[in-house]
Amino acid sequence: MRWYWGMLLAIVLIVAVPVGGLWLWGRPRAHVPLPTAATTPTEVIRSYARAMNERDFGACKRMGVGDAGDARANWTTLHGPEIRDLKIDDVADVTTGRLAAKDPWSDPDLRHWEQTVVVDTTETVVNFDGQPDPEGHVYSFELVRHGSSQQWRIYSYGEG
Repeated sequence: MRWYWGMLLAIVLIVAVPVGGLWLWGRPRAHVPLPTAATTPTEVIRSYARAMNERDFGACKRMGVGDAGDARANWTTLHGPEIRDLKIDDVADVTTGRLAAKDPWSDPDLRHWEQTVVVDTTETVVNFDGQPDPEGHVYSFELVRHGSSQQWRIYSYGEG
């Protein structure tokens, strides 16, 4: 009977220790405050990168519209890349949603937003294994808001 309790304890430790370690690794290291209406589009992107680095995936999601700010990560995943050497390459002029939606490459749903702006960045991404990607990634973020009294939110982003 003693071997039974020893085996049960070993199984619990084999399961509990890795799950506990994963929880400790994946929890937010700090909570990043959400941008306000006075925050510039550039600072919204910097806040998003800071939230990714601090593993505050809830803040990342709240900075986006729909799934746009979703880092597709949470405490149970190890997919939380660290963003290093974030450089803002270009900030386009703010356009009204109707004008932004006329661009043939643009999403027609942009016409529902009063203001849109595109922010181009270059960054180095360091994955969980600690190795940085050998080349910088170029990302474009499209931010939207309904008016100057509201905060900028990430509508879409992607490489290129």
